Formats: sequence, C-alpha cells, structure tokens
Amino acid sequence: MIKNYIKILAVLLFAVMFSDQGICSIAPKNKIQNPQTNSADSSVKKDSVITNVSPSTLPIDTASTKQQQEIITTIDTVRKIDSVLTIPESEKAMTNTKLFTYILLTLLGSGLFFFIFVINLFKTFHKKKSTRQSLLLSWSLFFIVTIIWIFIVWGLIAGFWTAASFMVVVIFLFIISLIMTIIAVKSK
Repeated sequence: MIKNYIKILAVLLFAVMFSDQGICSIAPKNKIQNPQTNSADSSVKKDSVITNVSPSTLPIDTASTKQQQEIITTIDTVRKIDSVLTIPESEKAMTNTKLFTYILLTLLGSGLFFFIFVINLFKTFHKKKSTRQSLLLSWSLFFIVTIIWIFIVWGLIAGFWTAASFMVVVIFLFIISLIMTIIAVKSK
C-alpha cells in the first residue's frame, strides 16, 4: 500500500517538475524589465534593418552583409555489391593450395636432407670418427641445411621473411644448429 503511494507521489513530482507552470520551470512566465535595458533598446540606430526580432534572440542586421549559399554536390563513390561479381584474389593471400604446397616442399626437402646427411654422411663420418661424434655431426648438418631450406621455402617463396617472428625463430634455430655442430666437431 505504501509502495503505491510512493509511486504515485514520484509520478506527480516528475509531472510538476517538467511542466511549464511547475516549480522548476526553466523559462519564467513573468519577466521584469530593467530600466537600463529599455534605454539600450531605444539607442538602436534607425538606419539598420532588423529582421526576425523576438524577445529571446538578438536582432540581426542583414542590410550590411549578404551571405551567398554554397552548393555542395556529393558524388556517390560507394560500389554497389552484386552477388555475381567475385572478389579479386590478391597474389599475397595464403590459400589452402599454397599452404599445402609449402608444407609438401618442406617435408620433401627435409626427407631428402635426412637421406643425404643422416644416412649417407653418417656412414662416411663413421669410417674416420667415433659413432657418437659422427652421429652428432650428421644430425647437426641435417638441422643446418633443413633450417636454410625452411628459410628458402617459407621466407623467400611464401614471403614470410619480412615477418619479425619468423626471422627470430629461424635465426634462433640456426644458432642452435651451429652450436650443435661445434659440439659435434669438438667431441670425441
């Protein structure tokens, strides 16, 4: 019951506040004029032409300046979308076919280098060096050549050589491979 009275009281309060005759009205109805403002109104020049004079606005003298209206024409540059038109594909876009080709080139190159360096070169190194040293040396050479191949395929052909993250990873792997090669050469 009290909630209903509070709701009704709130609605009446808002109605009184936002009505023209309310307590919080913005524009008062009765305006008292100062004697100083009356003397200022009588001192306006009689030569000037005054238009659109209302009590709440300032008089504007339009006789001295005439403004020319500027006509602005807009050109419609928006391209209409048609479902028949296809979006032209840029050459730098990575498609599934290109991605598959790059992965296939990487795997084929890595397999070839594994056959050359790990299997065949291990036999050559094993004749002159110990098994551990020849194995380390063949694997480290495999990693160095594979990283160079990855840089060629993904960096130069695919165009990722401008990406900072790709270059950081390739340089990091190349340094690790060089360290591994130095360890393999120094070990006995």
